[in-house]
Amino acid sequence: MDSIIFELIVFLLLILLAGFLEAAEISLSSYGENKIDELREQNHKLTPYFEKIIENEESFFGSVQIVYVFSIISATLLGFHLLLSLGLFANIARIFFTGNPFLLAFILLLILFPPIVVIFCVLIPKAIGFKYADELALRSVRALLLLSKIFKLPVLALTGISNFLLKPIKERTNFSQTRPSEDEILDMISDGVKSGAIDEKEQEIIENILEFNDLKANEVMVPRTEMVAVDLNEDEEQILKEILNSGHSLVPAFEETPDNIVGVIHTKDFMKKYIMQKEISIKNLLRPAYFIPETKLISEVLKEMQQIGERLAIVTDEYGGTEGVITLEDVLEEIVGEIKDKSKTEVSDFSKLPDGTFCILGSMDIDDFNETFNFKLPESDEYNTIAGFIADRTGKILNVGESFKNKELHFELIKKTRQKMVQFKVYSERENFGVANKEQNEGKSES
Repeated sequence: MDSIIFELIVFLLLILLAGFLEAAEISLSSYGENKIDELREQNHKLTPYFEKIIENEESFFGSVQIVYVFSIISATLLGFHLLLSLGLFANIARIFFTGNPFLLAFILLLILFPPIVVIFCVLIPKAIGFKYADELALRSVRALLLLSKIFKLPVLALTGISNFLLKPIKERTNFSQTRPSEDEILDMISDGVKSGAIDEKEQEIIENILEFNDLKANEVMVPRTEMVAVDLNEDEEQILKEILNSGHSLVPAFEETPDNIVGVIHTKDFMKKYIMQKEISIKNLLRPAYFIPETKLISEVLKEMQQIGERLAIVTDEYGGTEGVITLEDVLEEIVGEIKDKSKTEVSDFSKLPDGTFCILGSMDIDDFNETFNFKLPESDEYNTIAGFIADRTGKILNVGESFKNKELHFELIKKTRQKMVQFKVYSERENFGVANKEQNEGKSES
């Protein structure tokens, strides 16, 4: 009887050990570089321990997983022995299982043990690990670091054997804590919105940040055909009038052609001279322009703008020609969403016509079109807008009245300015074609 009680205590301790390791691993895996930096700033005495974990992730997480598996297997075997030790199983086995107590004990183990492991070694520890992550990490880091030193060689041996077996498929593995993929992060955010932990605006900002690192300057810029710039070869009075009417604080200046940008005029410099009633020389007001290639990532553009104090960049193609301009506001809008400007008249990307068809701007973004109309127009690095998509597919600039068909979707050009496809009439053979979300009926606006 004493031996059964002893085995039961050991069984419970093994289950508790497995649960503790699960909770501790979750809490410690949350300690990345940012949290460790916070500990450094606080001069926390445990900072060196967390730094060692980052340096030896393989050994640390491998040791935790080895001991966790060992605890579960040991508890399983001990549980089986405990069931056999209870004498009443022999009598029950004679009646129902042809006198085989091993079979009865095995079946009971299969029924009882999985729920015990799931509840006490997975679900409860996981909840504790997330809720008390900081406190648990600080309390367990020393013990688990010692554990990692003890099991360093077994971890290396197991990793080596695994990688040897994986050679035929040219793959490698390790015990290091895996980081969640972007899709997994998006799934967690969606779950957070459903549970109410994250609101929809926060979800939008987080998703924008994840997409931010992939965006290039030519996807965010104001294109050359829409940018506001002044020609220094014009009459000075006309230039001054254009600057005043632009409504912009920064205006690029060029000579003869927009491909020859020679500087940027800061409106405040001009206004200062104007208010003081001093003679204004436009060329003397010019400040150096900041040029970037169209393929430059906007995450890098933002970093450079912060470092050099620029708020406007001229986007150029591979031949040095001007593609457009990008402002600090354009970059920030990719993170926080559109920043409304009361001084600017908003133009809807689309509107519904009386006959049930839609009028859309050629400058409407492909992503916005797909989201608004619940459609799947193909995306490409070669274009960003509806006009760009149609030009890419047809190989030409349509004339007014010409149409383009993509599957069941029809685009008819109804307005053109020089070589710019401005507005399209859009209709579909699909009966339920229309705005996917009623809240979007007002349209997405562009300044």
